[in-house]
Amino acid sequence: MIWRYLVVGCVILASMIPPFPVRAATEIKVALVTPEGSTWTNILYQMAEEVERKTKGEVIFKIYAGGISGDELDVLRKMRVNRIHAAGFSGVGLGVVLPEIRILEAPLMFQNYAEVDYVKEKLSDRFTAGFEKKGFVLLGFAEAGFVYFFSKSPMDSIDGVRAAKMWAWKGDPVAETFLKSFDIKTYPLHLTDVNTGLETGMIDSFYAPPLAAVAFQWYAKVNTMLDHPMVNSTGALLMKDSIFNKLSPADQNILREAGAKYCRELIRLSRRDNEEARVVLAEEQIGFTRPSADLTVFFKQRAQEAYQKNIPKLYSRELFDQVQTLIKEHRSR
Repeated sequence: MIWRYLVVGCVILASMIPPFPVRAATEIKVALVTPEGSTWTNILYQMAEEVERKTKGEVIFKIYAGGISGDELDVLRKMRVNRIHAAGFSGVGLGVVLPEIRILEAPLMFQNYAEVDYVKEKLSDRFTAGFEKKGFVLLGFAEAGFVYFFSKSPMDSIDGVRAAKMWAWKGDPVAETFLKSFDIKTYPLHLTDVNTGLETGMIDSFYAPPLAAVAFQWYAKVNTMLDHPMVNSTGALLMKDSIFNKLSPADQNILREAGAKYCRELIRLSRRDNEEARVVLAEEQIGFTRPSADLTVFFKQRAQEAYQKNIPKLYSRELFDQVQTLIKEHRSR
């Protein structure tokens, strides 16, 4: 009888003790301009699944793909008021946060991906610290690939370039400076308005990596691609530090490791997909043209002018010289 009373008493006491607190899941709202089914979006879903599994559900993602959160400038505005917590950005959005990152998109500066990788590796700590000062965590670099000119009429001569009516990403002063330095007439539009601009004749040309030209279906409204890489189009996955700092140290490490891992995979797949996109363009009868000798010289001269216009407005002379030194260092190997 005494044991029975003891057992009942223990049960009553146990019911009076408050349960251990359960850590609420942190939901990270992520925005992408790329459509569902694209490489960017697929990789992010894979990353989200791994992070949720490794954190035992303490970190979950809600992904807004296809530009439903607006263009990159809209997304940045929403991040400032905590409606969006992380996003995949091209150089346009990254440059709004940290202007000097646009050194990675200086026209005709890089000849191949190996040079891009080398410079990013050497400057990674600098850019990571720069984003941190602006209140963002750099989870990993990405890229869209090398940018080419697409047009309804050939742009393989100086006259052809000057006759083009080229789309320029609205709100991107770098693209506008770059294109105007090359004597190209620009028509600023939001990313979502490029198709309409091509259909109405407001523009007859655009710049993009082959993969983007196919993914957004812009290629269907032009006839030629100037087969001369103009710009390396960089990208990255950024997260607000105020949200990141709410995570436990263990979960932060999981997120950082996953970000680095999947961004590396994204770069690998983007490069592969850009090569495949070139095949698609050829099959769709997009003509690949090479620039004339005069146009090649013209491009090189005007690229130098574009660099000077961006110093020190975007990047310092010191950073520009450092990148030039790193490229020469890599080429001498």
